[in-house]
Amino acid sequence: MTRLKLDLSENKQEIKEEEEFKKAKGIALRILARCSRSSKELKERLIQKGFDSQVIERVLVFLNDRGYLNDLDYAQRLAMRLLENKKVGFARIEAILKERGIPPEFIAAVLSQLKENYSEIKTAFQIMERRFSNFEPQRATIKERNRVIRFLQQRGFSWETIAQVLKK
Repeated sequence: MTRLKLDLSENKQEIKEEEEFKKAKGIALRILARCSRSSKELKERLIQKGFDSQVIERVLVFLNDRGYLNDLDYAQRLAMRLLENKKVGFARIEAILKERGIPPEFIAAVLSQLKENYSEIKTAFQIMERRFSNFEPQRATIKERNRVIRFLQQRGFSWETIAQVLKK
């Protein structure tokens, strides 16, 4: 009799865990359907929804195995979007990827790929010309140069890049 009760309570627990997993999986899929997320971002969202850490880990493994969650692919697409649409430098891209919870080895791979295919100097020069169309480095005052430098630094461009842009 007591063994039967133990079996029933174990079955109830397994059923409850499976229902929790299905619920978390459904919410995770809805979140990913709206917009791509990193594993860290999805984990944080599921924690906010009140799911247990074991259930969350199962969901993350399930989504990774099925290809719904891929941090490297997410990092590449986010970096390209930032570079092409927002016109930011490599340092800013790196900071945003770290903030989103992308593993360091993926960040390094994405940045090395970007550095091969894109010129940070060209991007910095384009946004400087667009933002400061009348700016001429040879005739600029210190105040104007500092303003351009601050603007480019906030966009994540290295000092070497900024110096080369100001020489053109």
